[in-house]
Amino acid sequence: MIVSIAAQKGGVGKSSMSLHLSGVLAENNEKVLLCDVDPQASLSSTFIDDVYSLDKALKDLLLDPDLSASEVLSKTKFENIDIIPSNLSLGLSEFELLSNPDSQYLLSDKLDEVKQDYHTVLIDCPPSLGIFTRLALVASDYVLIPLECSPYAVKSTVFLLEMINRVRKRANPQLEVLGFVINKIDARRRIEQDYNSLIREHFKDKVFKTELKDSVKYAEAVALKIPISFYQRKSEQAESYRQLLKEIEDARIAF
Repeated sequence: MIVSIAAQKGGVGKSSMSLHLSGVLAENNEKVLLCDVDPQASLSSTFIDDVYSLDKALKDLLLDPDLSASEVLSKTKFENIDIIPSNLSLGLSEFELLSNPDSQYLLSDKLDEVKQDYHTVLIDCPPSLGIFTRLALVASDYVLIPLECSPYAVKSTVFLLEMINRVRKRANPQLEVLGFVINKIDARRRIEQDYNSLIREHFKDKVFKTELKDSVKYAEAVALKIPISFYQRKSEQAESYRQLLKEIEDARIAF
């Protein structure tokens, strides 16, 4: 399956969620391909020391019709985790993509070449609803939406859901929202408890039961460039991602 991790708001943990989910997939001996469609390249930088030294990156894959995904993807130091990396040069391709009426299908076509080699493809989206997020949604089977318990959580998500509905109408009718993930929550704060209740009331059973706490261990794992399930295998934080993956798999089966 191909899953986009998307949110209009920055800082909600899309890249770290991609990293940690890839870890729990890999520890189950499931091959996962990460695809970084964010020009900031945070996810790529986690796995590759110098993303600017790459011979080929996502920009080249999208703009060169003769280039295959297998020629661009990079192996990582973690068995079962590969990545199609990005860097700031991806932003330079935006004008060319916008001027091509078929550009929204480019990523989908490229991933079709390799998706059968992986149990899961995770696409890390930028914090915007521009062309790169659209490419990701058109290429995906599902969308996973991280949310913080903040005033803008529901408001910003409304626009993303509108975009998903537009993509469904023509470009990708099979696209489904897997669910919403409450991320970086500190349940000791009353205001976060209130927004948690608001989110669950608004999106109902589409919100996963697993909540990812605001924890320094996640930040340490990202800083060390290691998925949490490899960094602290027996930690509460690693177990939370295992529980989240179980819910994701159950939601997918339900479709």
